[in-house]
Amino acid sequence: MAKIPPQLYIIHLALMLGPCMFAAVIYFVIIPQTPETGMSKDQVTVFQTVAAVLVIVAVGMSQVVPRFILKGEKSVPMQKYTSMKIVQWALVESGALFLMVVFFMTHEKSMLIPFGILIALMALMRPTVDEIVRHNVKE
Repeated sequence: MAKIPPQLYIIHLALMLGPCMFAAVIYFVIIPQTPETGMSKDQVTVFQTVAAVLVIVAVGMSQVVPRFILKGEKSVPMQKYTSMKIVQWALVESGALFLMVVFFMTHEKSMLIPFGILIALMALMRPTVDEIVRHNVKE
């Protein structure tokens, strides 16, 4: 059985903490110093709707794309497994970053809720020994 490379844990943590740091800077540094956005309620609704759709697509793609990467493989090389995990995390991270851009533009704190859910989902996507066994990963 293959062991999980320690670098994979570091990449996972970095991809998860990048959007968190972006959110913290926006929330604690930028928003308090910035006056209201001046956006109408209709504009805010459009941004929130687009963000919600993009997040749903990003999460869906993060579940579908790995299946295409590993399609028909009886034994998966570690390099291919690592690539699959990075692509999966990057798709979820893209949704989280877009949510933070919408939060920055609209100042709507309600955008932090789906952001927190995406970060929690990303934390649950960490590499595990069970997943290595399930995909029959070989070094």
